[in-house]
Amino acid sequence: MKAYLLAAGYATRMRPLTDAWPKPLLEVAGAPILSHVVAGVAGLEGLSEVVVIANDRFAEDFLSWAKGLEISVPVRVLNDGTTSDADKLGALGDLAFALAACPPGEESWLVAAGDNLLGFELRALQSVFQEDVSSPLLAVREVVRDGPSPYNEVRVDAAGRVESFREKPADPVSTLAAIALYFFPPAIAGRLAGYLEAGGNPDAPGHFMAWLVDRVPVRGTRLPGPWFDIGSLDGLAHAREHYRPPGTPFR
Repeated sequence: MKAYLLAAGYATRMRPLTDAWPKPLLEVAGAPILSHVVAGVAGLEGLSEVVVIANDRFAEDFLSWAKGLEISVPVRVLNDGTTSDADKLGALGDLAFALAACPPGEESWLVAAGDNLLGFELRALQSVFQEDVSSPLLAVREVVRDGPSPYNEVRVDAAGRVESFREKPADPVSTLAAIALYFFPPAIAGRLAGYLEAGGNPDAPGHFMAWLVDRVPVRGTRLPGPWFDIGSLDGLAHAREHYRPPGTPFR
């Protein structure tokens, strides 16, 4: 299994903190956010490589960070060549770039946001994925809905199959939303290329998932533990208050 970590965004909502430093390398619980993510990914069974997608503005910072990691598999940092929010490739554009540069071949692959902290072992979700490695697996959580949603919306049937996926719907009917954490079989790399070639939105991964669930069986499973989305200064403060490294309790 390969892991692709999305870390090329510019975090404009967190300025000025991110004007001179990338959000995934901000510290939480004594270590960069991305180091926590890599520590979680390192526990996956059969992991062969970790690919971090960075932008040109902060690529050297990520390369310096990677040199200090203690992990038994290679960690590769890719530079997507962009320099600002105005010319960014988008999350899906970056993922396609990484899949072309470091294709998964016959391996399954994981996609995770480089700014999301997980308070559980990824092996728990990998075990669910391994029950049917031919079907993509996404992780969902309960959210509060009150009118138009700032989140995606996922409907999952009793058997765990995703019935529908909508990105930020105006009329949500489900309380489930997916986080940026996906397990994919090898063939989905070609599906992403086809989606983008057809003019699909290259930004949030949810756009691709909404397209994909109409074409292949996709499964959904609930998060087995805490999760922190660091999308704002408030989110960072919340994570710093509550997050603890794996193996230690949450407050």
